[in-house]
Amino acid sequence: MTQRERILAILVGVLAVGVGGFYFMNQYMDALKKRDRQITALEKQLREEDFKEAKANDALSRLNTYQQHSLPENRLESSQFYQEWLRATATGTGFDNVQVKPNGKPTPSGKHIRHGFSVTGRATMEEFVQFSYEFFSFNILHKLTNVTIRPTKESDELDINMTVSVLGMEGASGVPKLDDVRLEQLARGDAQAYLDKIVPRNIFAQANKPPKITSKPQVDAEKERELKYRLSATDPDEDDKVSFFLGEDAPEGLEVTESGSLVWTPKELGEYTVTVEARDNRFPPKSTTQQLVINVTDPPPPEEPREQPPSFDEAKYTFLTGTVAVGGQPKAWLNNRPKNQQLRLAPGESFTIGTLKGKVIDVRDREVIIEIEGNQRLLSIGQPLADAAPMGPS
Repeated sequence: MTQRERILAILVGVLAVGVGGFYFMNQYMDALKKRDRQITALEKQLREEDFKEAKANDALSRLNTYQQHSLPENRLESSQFYQEWLRATATGTGFDNVQVKPNGKPTPSGKHIRHGFSVTGRATMEEFVQFSYEFFSFNILHKLTNVTIRPTKESDELDINMTVSVLGMEGASGVPKLDDVRLEQLARGDAQAYLDKIVPRNIFAQANKPPKITSKPQVDAEKERELKYRLSATDPDEDDKVSFFLGEDAPEGLEVTESGSLVWTPKELGEYTVTVEARDNRFPPKSTTQQLVINVTDPPPPEEPREQPPSFDEAKYTFLTGTVAVGGQPKAWLNNRPKNQQLRLAPGESFTIGTLKGKVIDVRDREVIIEIEGNQRLLSIGQPLADAAPMGPS
């Protein structure tokens, strides 16, 4: 074999080895991918099996919990136990005339049995809230399916009618123990928290709104003198009647009527703060308080008495009726009609008629000159004294 043939043979051998290696490498890679797919599928299957097992365990756990919080499978035992529990709970929370009756026969459905009961009685709102709290604190598979509440005319008690549904489950043996299934408190707190929220609310009317005091928060008073002050308030609920009351901090002698009339005769000077309350007549009532400040000072000094003008002015009805000479001396004749009095005045003589005080200065023919408050006036025959015309300063 020549050198050239040997080289060619080597090249052919290398090529054959390369092709064979490539083929076997592809086969190997395909096997690896197939194995990876199988592993992935098995892992998915394992996860699904784990999930199914977890779901099954969860279902078993919930079933076990339901069985612990349900009535027993025995229908007679369940009915007797729950009926007695309803009666004892209603009576224990204050219900009167309690009646508990089965509401039809127990109804099977799947793995549980539904029992129905009706409960009737009479109770206050507070007692009904207490019963409801006890009902929902008894953590078993029961619920109130219907509740009817009607107010009574003769008292603040309510006629209450309830229907209740409770479940018994297959596999549950023995009635639930109260201490094992009772909740310590509900979502909003203990029983008192629910009483505080519900009882003050009138469920048969809109929520009551408190009145608003509109009178001024400050008032002035005088020592040893009677103070009379009127309190006022408005109520958003138009039909509500508002009454007023004093707080415990009121000074001695201070009184207020329900209509708002405040009366007091303070004995000492100072500033007094009094709590006043406006309260409506709804049930339950709503109220608003205000701090009323009473400032007591000395009374002002008495005013000087003023001379009051007469209600009837005689000067308007006194007329100059004539001017005559008697014994050579001229005189003016004034007729005071209200008093039916005739005055004969010579120059220099003074007079007081009604609101006017004056003096005769001169008596002329059919007129007379008089002086009133330093001013001379001219009065003619037939003219009233009050209408005498000014003549300027004397």
